[in-house]
Amino acid sequence: MNIFEKAAELVKQNKPFVLTTVIKTEGSTPGKVGFKMIVVSENETYGTIGGGEIEREVIFEALKRMKMKENGIVEYLLSGDAPVKDEAKVLNMSCSGRCWIFYEVFGNKPIVYIFGGGHVGQALLKQLSLLNFHKILIDNRPEFANKETNPYADEIILSDYSDYAYSFNPPEDAFIVIMTHGHSHDFDVIEQIYARNLKVRYIGVIASKTKAQKLKNQIKEVFGDVDLSNLHSPIGLDIGGETPQEIALSIAAEIQAEIYKKSNSLSSKL
Repeated sequence: MNIFEKAAELVKQNKPFVLTTVIKTEGSTPGKVGFKMIVVSENETYGTIGGGEIEREVIFEALKRMKMKENGIVEYLLSGDAPVKDEAKVLNMSCSGRCWIFYEVFGNKPIVYIFGGGHVGQALLKQLSLLNFHKILIDNRPEFANKETNPYADEIILSDYSDYAYSFNPPEDAFIVIMTHGHSHDFDVIEQIYARNLKVRYIGVIASKTKAQKLKNQIKEVFGDVDLSNLHSPIGLDIGGETPQEIALSIAAEIQAEIYKKSNSLSSKL
């Protein structure tokens, strides 16, 4: 198995992992310089840094660093009998050598679900490709749900909008952008989100100010006094411009503003 191919596959899947590498050794050690191991979970690893007690310790350290999202180097002394004169971690092994392991964390990117791959959706996918996001496109039209039309999507789902919104399970830090080719489709997605009480970081719906207010009223009519604090409609920061590219830029900017906890959205001015 090629360790780099596996790492590339995990990155493409937006799956967090830690790449561990033996970068230096002294004396007798089970792993040699250049040995690598990918740690996805306690029971999912690829490659090796030598096996035995050191490998178990490295898996534990990798999982801890994955949670903290912290790269770094750790020195290990592979003998419980040797005197310790530095900050090396001592392991009860008989090798008597030392090794240094570099931990490189690959965290999962924030996910943006984009419902609708028309002109604005295409422009938004392109804009977000310049930033650190994993982009999932959902469209019910085969002519839009493909890599030829939307090459910047990381994943493409050909599905009825309501069906997908009924079954998907976005993480709480996800962003949802709704810009389908029909107002009824937009509300189908919104309806499922609020009916399922999905907790996400951001929900954006492309709309004029009049349509946005009607949408919010409609949500409250159906679901009562629900929390709409994460609903952004009209969508995007107020930067001016009406082309798909300009609208996409304003949406990407609003998403970034949400990450950095800034506020200048169009919806906040309603």
